[in-house]
Amino acid sequence: MNENLSPSLERSIAKVRELFGGSDDLNIVRFETAGIKCAVLTLEGMTSSADLSKMLFSPLMDFKKILAQPQDVYSFLMRKGIFSTESKHVRTYSDVSERLCSGFAVVLIDGEKRGVAFGAQGFKTRSISEPSTENNLKGCMEAFSDNLKTSMSLVRRRIKSPLLRFETMKAGKISQTELAIAYISGKAPERLVNEVKSRLRKIRLDIISGTGCLEPFLSPNPGSFFSGCSTTERPDVLAAKINEGRIAVLIDGVPFAVVCPALFMENFQAVDDYEEKPYFAFLQRLLRYLSFLAAGFLPGFYLAATIHHPEILAKTIMTNLITSEEDTPFPLMLEMVIVVVLFEIMREAGLRLPKAVGGAVSIVGGLVIGDAAVTSGLISSPLLIIIGITATCSFVLPSLNPQLTALRFIGIFAGGLWGFFGMAVFSLVILVNAAAGDCLSVPYLSPAAPFTMKATRDLLWRVGYRKMQKNRVTVESLNGSGRES
Repeated sequence: MNENLSPSLERSIAKVRELFGGSDDLNIVRFETAGIKCAVLTLEGMTSSADLSKMLFSPLMDFKKILAQPQDVYSFLMRKGIFSTESKHVRTYSDVSERLCSGFAVVLIDGEKRGVAFGAQGFKTRSISEPSTENNLKGCMEAFSDNLKTSMSLVRRRIKSPLLRFETMKAGKISQTELAIAYISGKAPERLVNEVKSRLRKIRLDIISGTGCLEPFLSPNPGSFFSGCSTTERPDVLAAKINEGRIAVLIDGVPFAVVCPALFMENFQAVDDYEEKPYFAFLQRLLRYLSFLAAGFLPGFYLAATIHHPEILAKTIMTNLITSEEDTPFPLMLEMVIVVVLFEIMREAGLRLPKAVGGAVSIVGGLVIGDAAVTSGLISSPLLIIIGITATCSFVLPSLNPQLTALRFIGIFAGGLWGFFGMAVFSLVILVNAAAGDCLSVPYLSPAAPFTMKATRDLLWRVGYRKMQKNRVTVESLNGSGRES
């Protein structure tokens, strides 16, 4: 309701009650100071009673004692009466509801067409904890909080510069979720910042419940197999990203930040890479690239080799495969599909179950189902080994788990039906799709395609910090224009 507040206190209170539909968590405390009727409006559990007493009621009592005649309570509160860093004017009923839902206390004054809202937040939030999805051995052990202000402070602590910018806005027609756009002025191109703001303003969802609500709008490429945005729960990672000229979006109530644009190579980087010597980081990244190929393409290549191209296998291996498959009742391709589906079911069960019993799923799946299936002759031993290697490699890259699952199934059908030709076509289609993807005009496969020489220093081989400090690369130089900083 954009209707202005009424000068009648009782009428304003009635309108607010009507706006909230008589909700029982709306608290209204009436009081009188210096002969002027006032009311404090709060929502249950959103404000601190101790802060209210200290910031509002104590000064009002002093105001009543010092002044013998009624004064302008509104002016007193706005100038020196409330000991709060967040004091705002409210002129409409919409302003009142917005402030109340954000943990503010609103003071309405009889005879005034405006009120005072001040921050007295007292709702419970999750304390700062360790990262749960981006674990590391060295470095920062803090993760973002559910509270937006806390998350913003974690970034500010790592970038103590006035160049760090936070711009807040709201999204969600009903939820009115507060968002904070974070970037470094002078590093993030102004066109990218304006583009992100424009896309966020166009969101017409009723409720913003998580990062998945924003990613389709920030990277609107429905035909892309990979996402042009990434998420992180680590403030140190976010600080490093925005230092490269990226833009981050923090969401109130969500302990993750959306970072755009994202690059394919970033899925193979880890926090510990920057705590070790460059050659150690090179070996670790090489293992991750190999794990990606094995997790997505190994089952398909295994079927292509055994069904369509057995001549490439050594005689001993081929003999063992034939002996193992003779005792199984299913065709090799159907057998592979069954095992992969069972693996995905067990992985999903272990992910959704409580931690106390989640580990039992791996025990049941690995020891009972796996061993019993091989012993009974339903599944061959070589195929179970292939799936075991594939499953282990997929755990190395949790950020690409949805894509790897899809690649695995498509590769099984491509390799099982058309052999190496099918795998070659399948790989080419995925490569072209990734090369065609972009977010905010930054190619997804940068700096490999288009090739940017300076940016390759952090692609597979990470250069030392002595060289890294000399030439700084931002995402603006990765759009194929040839500009490098």
